[in-house]
Order: sequence, then C-alpha cells, then structure tokens
Amino acid sequence: MPKFGLFNPIFYVLSGVTLWTSSCTSPDPQGVYAGEIKDWVYEFFEGNLIADGKECVVELSLSQGVGEMLAELRFVHPKMKPVVRKGTWEVGDGERMIRLNDEKEPSEFYLIKRGVRYAFQSKEGLANDDGSPLLLVRNIGKSRKSSYPIEIDFGSNGSALVSGAGIQDKRKGEWGRVGERITVSVRLPKTTPENETGEPEENYKYFMNWHSHAEDTLVLEKMVVMRPFVKDDGSKRQSWMSSLIFSDRPLLVAKP
Repeated sequence: MPKFGLFNPIFYVLSGVTLWTSSCTSPDPQGVYAGEIKDWVYEFFEGNLIADGKECVVELSLSQGVGEMLAELRFVHPKMKPVVRKGTWEVGDGERMIRLNDEKEPSEFYLIKRGVRYAFQSKEGLANDDGSPLLLVRNIGKSRKSSYPIEIDFGSNGSALVSGAGIQDKRKGEWGRVGERITVSVRLPKTTPENETGEPEENYKYFMNWHSHAEDTLVLEKMVVMRPFVKDDGSKRQSWMSSLIFSDRPLLVAKP
C-alpha cells in the first residue's frame, strides 16, 4: 500500500490545503494622465418596418453639440409621402430617449442597444407584422465621431482632479481601487437657471485598468453617469444610471 508523504501534491489538492499563495497587485497611479475620448457627435440609424405587408424605411439621426441634443425621425412608406419629425434626445436608464415636439403621437421613443443592433420602441410598442421588434443598425458611413481631451491628476491621498470629456473646468474628485481596476468619481455642481430650482448634480465615474504592454498607460474601459431623480417636493429618490462602454478604449498616458 503506497504511502503519501507530507508534501505529496495529491493530498493538498484533495484536502483543499494551499501549499503557497502569491499575489500580484498593480501599482497605484500618481501624477497626471492625459488622453482623448472619441464619442459620436452625429449618429445615423436605419432599418425596415413591415407594416400591413409593406416594407417601410425608418431612419433616425441623433446629433449632439454644445448645449443641444437634436433628433430627427424619417418614415418612408412605399405609397405615401415621407414623414419627417424633429425633436430632442437624452440619455436615459440604459437607453436613449427621443422626444418629438410636433404634437403628434406617439411623441416619445426609446433606442435600446441589442447586440450590434438597436431596438426602436415607443410606450405603445413598435413591431413588424410577425410580431418581431423594429431593429435599427448604425450606418457608420453616415455617422461621425469627434475627439475630446481628458486629463486626470491622481493625488497621493485618494484625491483627483478631472478635466475634459464633458467637464469644462477642473473638478475635484476621488480615486480608489476595486481589485485591479482603478476608479475615479467626480460630482458635478448643480445647474441653476434663472427662476428655476436647479437640476440635480450628476456623478461621473470612470473605470480603468493598466495597459498590459505599457506601464505608464491607463486604459479607460467605461464611464458611468449617475443622476438622482427629484420628487415634486424637492426630495431626492433613487438615481438612474447610464454607461458608456468604449469600443475603442481611450489610452491615458502619464505626463513626464
């Protein structure tokens, strides 16, 4: 009958005893890291809707600039004149909300990502004759991206300064760690237009990792925007959250 020695590996595997452990923790960022974020400034979506046996063309364009988020919906029926409706859009809870201002119904639509396609829906529902949802695809050739600089200054005490990428001036924030991932949180100040109570503050949170082949470079994986709802009495309730996951991940390089 064979005898198992004290250091026989089978004993330790079966018994759950660990022979030794090791950990490898990535370094903390220090100083200023700078790069740029590419974001859509004009998106063009298109698809077909089968209604009453007819194939209709649906086109949706979304543009964003300084202080404006414009939307245009174009509907083409083979036996009718094209219908063009205009309005605005905003980022909602995991979706884009489109509001059209022509006093026609439905006036509110939702664009929801479904893999490489996007479901285009209203509260009443939009579906083909067979019951399948109306799906749009982004036309890359007709869409445009723009680059926005971003700079993060990591302090030694967990403080951070962030500028760019939607933040006009340098804003104070905090950075921390979630495992190997590095996070930076910035709370924007309230905006208070004249004769209004002001919009609730937004919280930007960035998630990044170290580049696998460049020790002085951080890879920005995603950006989360959180904003609290406000009740009629002015009190806050739960926040909604939207995420921007970068397909071409921005690189933030340490400044010398």
